[in-house]
Amino acid sequence: MIDIGAIKKDTLASIIVFLVAMPLAIGISIACGLPIYCGIISGIIGGIIVGALSGNSLQVSGPAAGLILIVVDIINNLGMEKLFLIIFVVGLMQILFGFLSLGKWFRAISPAIIQGMLAGIGISIFLSQFHIMLDSKPNNSFIANILDLWKVIVDSVLPLDGSSHHLAAIIGIITIAIIIFWNAIPFKKIKAIPAALVAVIAASLIANLFHFDINYIQVGENFWGDATFIKLETFKHLFDLKVLISALVITFIASAETLLTSTAIDKMSDKSKTDYNKEIIAQGVGNSLSGIVGGLPITGVIVRSAANINADAQTRMSAILHGVWVLLFVSFFPAILNYIPISSLAAILVYTGYKLVDVNAAKHILKLSKGEFAIYTITLVAILFTNLFEGILAGFICALIKSAYKVLKVDIDTEINEETNTITAKIHGNITFIQLPTLIEALESLPKDKNITLCSERLHYIDHACVDFIKEWEHDRQSEIKKRNLNYDVHVAWDEIKETYPSFKWCHFHKSHEEKKNSSGH
Repeated sequence: MIDIGAIKKDTLASIIVFLVAMPLAIGISIACGLPIYCGIISGIIGGIIVGALSGNSLQVSGPAAGLILIVVDIINNLGMEKLFLIIFVVGLMQILFGFLSLGKWFRAISPAIIQGMLAGIGISIFLSQFHIMLDSKPNNSFIANILDLWKVIVDSVLPLDGSSHHLAAIIGIITIAIIIFWNAIPFKKIKAIPAALVAVIAASLIANLFHFDINYIQVGENFWGDATFIKLETFKHLFDLKVLISALVITFIASAETLLTSTAIDKMSDKSKTDYNKEIIAQGVGNSLSGIVGGLPITGVIVRSAANINADAQTRMSAILHGVWVLLFVSFFPAILNYIPISSLAAILVYTGYKLVDVNAAKHILKLSKGEFAIYTITLVAILFTNLFEGILAGFICALIKSAYKVLKVDIDTEINEETNTITAKIHGNITFIQLPTLIEALESLPKDKNITLCSERLHYIDHACVDFIKEWEHDRQSEIKKRNLNYDVHVAWDEIKETYPSFKWCHFHKSHEEKKNSSGH
């Protein structure tokens, strides 16, 4: 039976998502230095194709601001044609990973790396789009954009001669001011209209009514005339190492962003329950098609998905319809886009970049662990001074080093009883042959003029090599006590260790252990 109520809600939600998606898709295209066609076609595919196949019925997919940096880097180093080939390969990789049921592994990422990545992307987008918002050209590096920032700001303020910089700055400031004001309105029904849409419409009206001489979107009467399909000869680069590495990087980042968004949506709505492998396959189909027809990489995006949920979407039909509305709009009303100032779209991304730097999340990470905050900071700084791939790689290396340190570190707490002149040493965690040098150092450092009790009440695992060493250490200490005729004792709680390591041949061990004790006179 057809649920008329659900259809009405999905239709209304799809219109809201369409109004959110259009300015973002256009702005992301411009930020990447590509025709607006690239962002819009990926939005259409993300809505209609990915929406129909998605493993999360309320998630909305399309071009994402988080991939701007890596797309720009690929265009600068490999060229536009290889970019579309890379996106096609990304799709194939995602489909393969989905069929191999590897979807859940893309969620196995430290939150510190994710937050550091988002903050690094946010700052980079903020700086590059700030230049565009003032009708200036951004530089190719973080340092260059920082050094050039003051000059660009001054040119946009002094002298007030009505130059394109000043006019663009006015439009950009108006756009951001409207977004902030609209988001602060307490009335939910009014806020259902997207703030970015209101800001773009207002900025476009002002710019056109006052005939501001600034840069506007340029679209011909036939939007599809800008279509760029991947060329057959480009496929000869399919197995180039740089192409495959770039595809793997985008696959990792896009898949992680998609599945983290899916997890967030599951928490936001009780109608959502993600099938992660199905979602990765859907994203793969979408990216393969997007690469073939000259679109941007596609991911699940939280802004559009949150708008979909807040608009009370019921089924996947909302995501599909939003793609249909984008398709119809650019097919029949492309001329309207020519009235939109580029500085207004750049202002939206300036605000988006600012929002990506989540200060509260950084404070939370610092509160939880200084080590995790160090990973966050290193990832952020590395992205700013190198590129997205190298920045994330630096974050992963730091996370691995931290994990290795935790694994290799042997914790032995000591308690001293002055009355009995006894030290109780407690071994913690998991101890294997890898940590044997640390275990040796820890036990050898225990004083020789006190009674020693070694226990393992919080030991989770110990292997054969470490058991053998503790056995030898106990025997050597007892032999030294006997030889020097000291009034001390060394005791190892073997019963506790036996519970930790039940597979060890304890019968043989106890036999040899007793023989050594007897030979030493104990």
